[in-house]
Amino acid sequence: MKFFNEKLGSFLLVLIIILSGSGLFFEDQVSGLVSLFSYDKDQIDYSGKILNITYLFSPKSLNPYTEDPAILSRLNDVYEGLVFLDENFSIRPQLAVSYGLINGIEWEMTLRKGVKFHNGKELDLEDVIYSLDLAKKTNTGFAVDFFDTVSSYEKVDDTTIKFITHAPDPLFLNKLSKIKILPANFEDFDHPIGTGPYQITDSTDFNNIIYTRNENYWGNLPYFGRVQIKSITGKNDRVDSLINGETDFLVDVPPDAVNELQDRQFKVDFIPSLEVGFVMFNLNDRNFAKKEVRKAIANALNKESFLDLAMGYAKPINQFIPNGVFGYNPDIIGFDYDSSLAEKELSKIISSFEKLKVSFYYPENLKLLGQYFKDQLIIVGIDLNLNSLTDNGLQEGIMSGKLSFYYMGWRNDSGDALPFLKSIIHSKTKDAYGIYNGGNYKNTKVDQLIEKSETNLNLKERLEDMQEAMRIVVDEDIIGVPLFETQSIFAYRNNLLFNPRLDSLVYPSQIQQK
Repeated sequence: MKFFNEKLGSFLLVLIIILSGSGLFFEDQVSGLVSLFSYDKDQIDYSGKILNITYLFSPKSLNPYTEDPAILSRLNDVYEGLVFLDENFSIRPQLAVSYGLINGIEWEMTLRKGVKFHNGKELDLEDVIYSLDLAKKTNTGFAVDFFDTVSSYEKVDDTTIKFITHAPDPLFLNKLSKIKILPANFEDFDHPIGTGPYQITDSTDFNNIIYTRNENYWGNLPYFGRVQIKSITGKNDRVDSLINGETDFLVDVPPDAVNELQDRQFKVDFIPSLEVGFVMFNLNDRNFAKKEVRKAIANALNKESFLDLAMGYAKPINQFIPNGVFGYNPDIIGFDYDSSLAEKELSKIISSFEKLKVSFYYPENLKLLGQYFKDQLIIVGIDLNLNSLTDNGLQEGIMSGKLSFYYMGWRNDSGDALPFLKSIIHSKTKDAYGIYNGGNYKNTKVDQLIEKSETNLNLKERLEDMQEAMRIVVDEDIIGVPLFETQSIFAYRNNLLFNPRLDSLVYPSQIQQK
């Protein structure tokens, strides 16, 4: 698993859940939260029983200012931010007990009293300032995006901090939620000290991390007193660990194991992952400069057939973001599978005796996906030259704008379409727009809609602008073809209670026993 920190966030190449049951995507934001369950004292487990949670990937560090989901998944209940995104992508106070927008560019937040770090130190604004400075210094994608917006932050009094932004920013709080608060002068990331409902008591082995409940937590105490989070890379070994009782909660469930686990009376949950896969056209390419070719491919791709790769645990999409993300346009129809219509479009530019030769680029671990494209397009007269690339190679190719036709994906963890529109749709500029616009797409009206939605605090107008931008790129300009949204699959003992989040993140504090 490789991650590329860039101006607007981690660039993650899509790995569909073909064999491992995992997904790897471009990522715009990852959110945090507090424990959502409320327990009476007699509902809390004091038996010392360990809740065992298993993932596929292992973290390489425990740095909260990374964008590696394998790392962040281990820190969800350890560190907290001033605010957090709840299970429905709504902003909620966390270490800030209150917050407000004074005017279009000034935010004030009041720090929650009585909060203590795991080492017993009481939270104060010096910790907040230190954490903000440290996040800025680390220069990771989400921090860069946040501090591109923020011109300054300062202590107003002992409990109040003020932020001033360069311009109105409707996603200010979303971005702020990613910055976790550490004790001042803390640097030992491998032994985390946060304010969350769980504290790490043993991190000597990142494949097997032990957590204990923070009995001094300022909020509701989680149900389980101890948690063990481990990683098992082998698909069969991971499933067997659940069946054999070594695992209570399995996060990365291989699709081909679902039926067996259900037959064995395990609870299996499915939730849209907010991870979408699509193909993009390079409009500077002589073939794709012709709208007839782009439209032909849009009609030639049978989206239903691609679902076989995820063994049915995915669904077709008609735009580049899934339903539920702010900016989704319900009026977009997209293009239905119609090979006859595709052939008709191509016949406008080539004879029926010719084959249009096109190069297609995709991740090297998705060879089967490449063959699906080749088999479908050859039917309508398009002969694909398949080119599988490494993660780095595909990233560099997209950013260079030299790939003619390529596959990519995006994970919409922020619940908002702006990061996608700004990174992939907006024309490429020197000030961070269009960093992944590998198709060299340019449309002045679309650029204006995106830029307006970046600073417009009127939600109705902002939604309409992003919906119109999405309609233009999908239905009018046909800059690519949206394909599918995968599902996240969780399996666990049937005596556990768990409510999946829209962003598919798992927090031990959200799990309890019947």
